[in-house]
Amino acid sequence: MLQHLKPTDAAIKELALAETDPAQQARFTPLRWGFAGNLILIVLAAGAGFVHALLAALWRRVFSPPRDGTG
Repeated sequence: MLQHLKPTDAAIKELALAETDPAQQARFTPLRWGFAGNLILIVLAAGAGFVHALLAALWRRVFSPPRDGTG
């Protein structure tokens, strides 16, 4: 089964040539939403990370045993 997933030498060469062809460059662009769309995506990802960090800190503060030796 795994042999079907491995690309052939011809497929690798074709992909390498396509990556250097200016007419096919857009095919390899990971995000195609322009500058504003990519910026919004970065801000949303950073915001989600910030919210996750705050919730994780709150969770540890509420549910972790005290560390001052009284627990």
